[in-house]
Amino acid sequence: MSLDDRTRTLLRERELFLEGADPVRRGIVRAEIAQSWKRSLMYGLEPERSRPTYCSAPQSSEQLLSVAVPVIESKRSALVDSSSSLALTDPGGWVLARWVEDSRFSRRLDRHDVLPGYSFAETTVGTNSGGIVLETGRPALVAGPEHFFEESLQLTCAGAPIYHPLTKRLIGTLNLTCRYSDTNPIMLSWVCEVAAQIQQALATAAHRREQLLFEAFLADNRDSRHAVICLDEQTIISNAAAARILGPSDQAILWEHAARTLQIGTDTAEKTVSLADGAAVGVDVVPVTDGPTTVGALLRLKVGSHPSRHERSHEPAPVLGDLVGNSPAWRAMCHAVTDTGTHALLLTGESGVGKFAVARALAGESDTAVVDALAATAAGSDWNTHIADAIDQAPTLLILRHIEALDSSALRTTASAVAAARARQIRVVATTNVPASALSQLVEWFDKVVEVPSLAERAGDLPLLLDTISRRYSQPSDRVHWMPDAVQALGRIDWDRNVAGLDALVRELVAGRNRRYIGAQDLPIEHRVQASRRQLQGLEQIEAKAIMNALRDAEGNKRLAADRLGIARSTLYRKVRSLGIDIDSANF
Repeated sequence: MSLDDRTRTLLRERELFLEGADPVRRGIVRAEIAQSWKRSLMYGLEPERSRPTYCSAPQSSEQLLSVAVPVIESKRSALVDSSSSLALTDPGGWVLARWVEDSRFSRRLDRHDVLPGYSFAETTVGTNSGGIVLETGRPALVAGPEHFFEESLQLTCAGAPIYHPLTKRLIGTLNLTCRYSDTNPIMLSWVCEVAAQIQQALATAAHRREQLLFEAFLADNRDSRHAVICLDEQTIISNAAAARILGPSDQAILWEHAARTLQIGTDTAEKTVSLADGAAVGVDVVPVTDGPTTVGALLRLKVGSHPSRHERSHEPAPVLGDLVGNSPAWRAMCHAVTDTGTHALLLTGESGVGKFAVARALAGESDTAVVDALAATAAGSDWNTHIADAIDQAPTLLILRHIEALDSSALRTTASAVAAARARQIRVVATTNVPASALSQLVEWFDKVVEVPSLAERAGDLPLLLDTISRRYSQPSDRVHWMPDAVQALGRIDWDRNVAGLDALVRELVAGRNRRYIGAQDLPIEHRVQASRRQLQGLEQIEAKAIMNALRDAEGNKRLAADRLGIARSTLYRKVRSLGIDIDSANF
């Protein structure tokens, strides 16, 4: 690599960044590159260790491939006299196909894993053209030292987004790669021109495909009482009977089943599919063809004893107001709290799981008094007076919130108050964020202690929760659809505030915005980082503990800690980021 002034400057800025400098504030590196560098560290990547990952069966993209391949083949002559390649990726960053004419350059790309089946998303290898395009939705050029992945410093890549002409969703990227010494600004405009031609070809094909799907749907949907859908990987057409049993994530599930069935044959395929909410439906798959080409599938759904997506073969959970859930943990909790023989109930669980919401749902339309121990303590009010006044109102239900905030004396008063309320036929529901064992003075006065499950215990309820919360913050006519990749990403997050945290995220994304579809790329960067963060294993845990101990012994002095560990300060910074250690919030 020739070290001209620009290259030297970039390499120096890259090294300073890896040591902890903020490239955005320094203003020397292009803003889009600086932001990508920061995201790469947030993903826990290391320049010298992070490599493309391989998947033998990435996301299905037959439609994109069938249209893009003829367009790219017509441009292949441009690669003959140059050491460059074109690569097509899907919306997850997985390479679908690669075109290269120079055999030496081809072997070089092979060594870098620029091959079909490998992921070049930012979460995998950091800053590269395809990764930036998927993050920003805009064309990007990444030249030599602007890469995050150390093995790519001698390459330049230019990437352009490919949008579906009808849904306007980002469905892939096209990337031109060459040697850094051959970098030319015209690369970006050329690859954007080819991507535009692919989009035009997609528009032509999509109109015909959708017309064929619609005609197949009309031909079969003569009896609207039976659930019928017609779909491909981008489009779904359904009648009212099908819409009643399908949720936002079910299109991807049904399309994967249809594609697999068409590949292996309907005679040997499974006839039952489990939807995102756990309901099982029978499925008959009929191919929709355009001559010899299969463009989609017609699915006849047999719901049998499942006339609604919320009904199950097992005993349904009691209804708790407008609260939703179908997971085993949620159903067990609902049965426990609605036991009519319970006159005093203690609800435990993590912060934000919805204990107060459950208590309010139990109240229904009855007269209810609420006393918040946390608010009373913060205001310096007399707890005895608060609780006595509430009982004097003779409500049907008395809700005591945050009783973990009470001291020993107040807990004894509360125990007496619970007994007094029961004597007056007042039902009592108390909530606490701490285990019942921490309230030994009080627990014996309750008939039952029930734990409200955390969001981690209700993973199967996530699509239903997203749909329900979205309706709360959007207009009735604007239904928000959560794409499968977004649901999958949110399912990998450790929610500190549980449902309350999920509610805040949905409100941020939905309220006051005209968003009909939300994919993983629409999630805030901090949530995408958490979703991609891997758990530390084996030696990594030991390494992280050693670094934290060194920082603690050095009272937070990074240079001194690095010296004690026998590593360079730049290496310490890299390991801190890659291991996900938050040194800014730690107390040393």
